[in-house]
Amino acid sequence: MLLSHASASAQSPTTRPITWNDVSSLHAHLEARGISSASFASYLERIRDSNSKRVREGDLDHLVFYMLQSRRVTSLPPIEPALSAKAFVNMLSDQERGVFLRYATAPSARVPADVRTRVTALIRALESPGKDARLLYFRELAGATFPNQHDKEAALIREYIRAMRFVYEKEFVAQQSSDRTTRVVELYRSRGLSTDTAVEAGYLVYLGLGIIKSLDPQRQIRRVLIVGPGLDLAPRTALHDESPPQSYQPWAVIDALVSLKLAWMNDLTVLGADINPRVVNHLRRAAADPPVLTLTSEIRETSAVTLTPDYRDYFTGLGSAIGTARQSNRRSNPLSKTVQVSDAAARSLNAAALDIVTERLDAAPFDLVVATNILPYFDDVQLTLALTNVSAMLGPGGMFLHNESRALVGDVTDALGVKFEQSRHAAIATVQGAPSLGDSVFIHRKTQ
Repeated sequence: MLLSHASASAQSPTTRPITWNDVSSLHAHLEARGISSASFASYLERIRDSNSKRVREGDLDHLVFYMLQSRRVTSLPPIEPALSAKAFVNMLSDQERGVFLRYATAPSARVPADVRTRVTALIRALESPGKDARLLYFRELAGATFPNQHDKEAALIREYIRAMRFVYEKEFVAQQSSDRTTRVVELYRSRGLSTDTAVEAGYLVYLGLGIIKSLDPQRQIRRVLIVGPGLDLAPRTALHDESPPQSYQPWAVIDALVSLKLAWMNDLTVLGADINPRVVNHLRRAAADPPVLTLTSEIRETSAVTLTPDYRDYFTGLGSAIGTARQSNRRSNPLSKTVQVSDAAARSLNAAALDIVTERLDAAPFDLVVATNILPYFDDVQLTLALTNVSAMLGPGGMFLHNESRALVGDVTDALGVKFEQSRHAAIATVQGAPSLGDSVFIHRKTQ
């Protein structure tokens, strides 16, 4: 029996660790990769410990990117992280560069002067009173991570050096590789777990849901799980800190479901499940106090970059089903608008802490699971376990929507009875003399 909308969204689902028996249909897959019944529990414990460390490193990456780009902590010009990484590495000797690329350590004296100035400005801002939402997030993080006041500057410089290794390897080392795509993918499987999110990500989800609607025009979706909805604390590029931190995907999914008539607002429960407690806490506050979203495209049009008409149409309509949308300026570049989320939309949202690799929710099955931009962080074994947990939480006929192109996804989902149905690649912007900016979306249906 379906729970009422009010009681369903008010409940806080619990999680439980998975067991070897939970993954019985994939024992052969796991054993082929060195995971057995005897080693499974210890393997999961190592993954939990590793993921805890990766969450912390992801938060600290955002702190570094905020320090470099924020206009709230200093009037000095923002520093683009990739350019800062290159400037830093150029100051290292050959021997120091080798150590840096291997261990993410380097002499702090090599850190550029403009970075040191911003470190000082950030510390001053963190220690000053104020209610700026991002500063409050980072004040709490810095206080918990660097409790020794006298070591704060040195600690921030160490985190800058660590974060710059990933940026430098991705933007400069990997680009010189004969197989740069594979090299970048490998970097993501060991880096900190980012909470990055962007308005553009909602477009591919909208297209995927449109495909679901076309496959079954009478389908109704009532229960939705979004794995890793994210929070825009401080992206690596294009930081907009004029507005408070926001999580876009849950609202974009609700908006798409209702506007496509796949769901009715008063009969919809959307659960945002994230490994990062900061994201979970943010979503719970947003559900209790409907936010005003500031939606700004990360893509700025230039003489060489042009947004596609379909993406423009999507952005124009975005938010109309969840509240009151106000276009900032129809000719603004980048595209921008605000949306006051309605009470009804907020009542449909709930949140839970979840490590999708090692845990699953004890909750009623979901009609739809959305997991975009999180699967690349997992190696093959972790991906196998994550897909097993997604399958277990899907109800019969439930749909799984993602954007991970690894062939392993198809092998594992086939074994789990979550069959591939369709995919679509869509451009968000065209780029003169280069491939278009866009992404792919893949849709699966659970058949058993």
